[in-house]
Amino acid sequence: MKLKFINVKQAIEYKISFCRCFMRPFMIILFSLWVLSCEKSIDYQIENQKSEVVMYAFPMPDSTFKVHVSYTTDILSQKEFEEISNVEISIQVNDETIITADYPDGTDWYALDNVNVSGEDSVKIQLSINDSLYVTSRTQIPEPIQIISFDTTRVLEYNEDGVEEEMLQCNLNFFDPTDIDNYFQIRVDAYTTLSDNDNLSRTAETIDIIEKDKVFISQDYEATLLADIDYQSTFSDYLINGQYYSVSFLIPNEYINNTGDKQKRIVYLYLFSLSSEYYNYVRSVAEQEAFREDPFYEQSNVYTNVTNGLGAFAGLALDVDSFTIYNNLE
Repeated sequence: MKLKFINVKQAIEYKISFCRCFMRPFMIILFSLWVLSCEKSIDYQIENQKSEVVMYAFPMPDSTFKVHVSYTTDILSQKEFEEISNVEISIQVNDETIITADYPDGTDWYALDNVNVSGEDSVKIQLSINDSLYVTSRTQIPEPIQIISFDTTRVLEYNEDGVEEEMLQCNLNFFDPTDIDNYFQIRVDAYTTLSDNDNLSRTAETIDIIEKDKVFISQDYEATLLADIDYQSTFSDYLINGQYYSVSFLIPNEYINNTGDKQKRIVYLYLFSLSSEYYNYVRSVAEQEAFREDPFYEQSNVYTNVTNGLGAFAGLALDVDSFTIYNNLE
């Protein structure tokens, strides 16, 4: 049978209709195959890494010597660490064994009594696990750097929102010893006492200081400058070696103005002297946190100085000063 068309338009419409009817079953088949391929399951086996011993200890003068020991957790575990047992701890100070003790099962941090350290002491820790695995590390306790003086001035500065406000500029003055590499950390805590109908309440918080001084600029590598990493106010003597120096920073407005209530606010200033191990550990933790989910930077590993294990054994020391910002309790 031959089809007759009234005009060209009618012939074209017929061909289009014919093609659609012919192609529809073919497209359905292709779509079905694609859906089936998407639903195909893929087996992926995650192999857990062998558990390793984790050890942390940060000895400092005039402070309790505490140690944490555990196993690393597997990749799917919700625990922060796995408990460890059959661990014997030995502490040496200047190559003399001070104490040997068993690490209590189920302990987060174990306080070792009668372990006293001083500046320039060399301290070694050794863990014996099941009498077969020996985990060791060593650090040197730094000498505390004395705060010579501390000055404050109220100034006008721009905050993060670009608004000018009154802040407290602080200048911490100290002398950096020559001939050795020194590492520091500044921490500022505010202790506030509030009187309400003769009832006193007290709060304590660490102030997020604004780092304005050149010593806080990273000397590690270029990527850290762009990432704006919070290094927890740590710095080295790279720019000030062997000098008397006044390091400056700002305390934000929210901490320096009384709300009108009967309050007293005392600020404690801590100048930590850090071993190189502690300095490297703190900064590596900050870098890993900053780069963890950023695809544009190379991932950073957390520093460890533990042989046959992971973690950090690092000494530090401190000097402290304080001043009162306001007081209308009296």
